Amino acid sequence: MKNRKSGFTLIEIIIVVLIISLLLSIVALEGIRLRRMANEMNAQANLKAIATSFEVYSAGHDGSYAASSMDNLQYLVDGKYAAQDFIALGQVANFRYQLGSITPAGYDIRAMAVNPVLAEHNYRIITGAILNRSDTSVSSDTDFKSF
Repeated sequence: MKNRKSGFTLIEIIIVVLIISLLLSIVALEGIRLRRMANEMNAQANLKAIATSFEVYSAGHDGSYAASSMDNLQYLVDGKYAAQDFIALGQVANFRYQLGSITPAGYDIRAMAVNPVLAEHNYRIITGAILNRSDTSVSSDTDFKSF
């Protein structure tokens, strides 16, 4: 009769460590994907809030979206930020908000991804609250499409 000690062999321990490592990497990748989605939904919501402020301003000013300067936009978005505040802040979370144009006839505001790992699309909202998205984080004016 063999005298066998109870316990785990080195191979069994290595296999368990490999399985745990694989599961942790899957969880980490899924966490990054979910964070990216949350960042992009936040950028879309911010742009829609900005567009709402422009539309409210236009409704109260004979269809004009802006006066001669952005200082005249006093309509607040959700009681916290006016449209010009997002642009003045520059970067919010993983997006940089920038002004395409604001004229009495319309507006073009963009949310540009700062970190391609945490946000893979750029967004633009134009007159009439039409939201567009680029398929890459590096985009030109022709890359934006409705989605």
